Amino acid sequence: MKTPLIAFALTCAFVSTFSVQAQDTATPPNGQAMHGQRRPPDPQERAERLGKHLQLNAQQQAQVATILQAQQQKIRDLRAGGAKGQDRRDQARAIMEDGDRQIQSVLTDSQRQRYLAMKERAIEKRQEKQGTPEPSSPMPDSGH
Repeated sequence: MKTPLIAFALTCAFVSTFSVQAQDTATPPNGQAMHGQRRPPDPQERAERLGKHLQLNAQQQAQVATILQAQQQKIRDLRAGGAKGQDRRDQARAIMEDGDRQIQSVLTDSQRQRYLAMKERAIEKRQEKQGTPEPSSPMPDSGH
């Protein structure tokens, strides 16, 4: 009689442990469901990375961090609002472009050039990762 009871208890313990672990991995630290997406990067961490790569001074890095935090909050507000589909994408793109312009206004000319080069590399990497096809070249004529 003890064997089935022990097996049942172990099964319950396993199931409850697995459920808790699944919930922990499904919910990001900020508590918002991500619907198959990863957690957005922390604005402060992004500002620090940009500061390192672009050699920003402390004031520039603080300004960039403020811009990125405001940008992230606007995106959160957009997601919480009622906009859907193309309208939401257009609004998000406008928010991102505005933040990008603000960041560029904080940079010196040489920093801006490095920033634009970084953005270009990121776009290329994203396209490679997504498998975006290269512009197709015409097929050679088979002679028929």
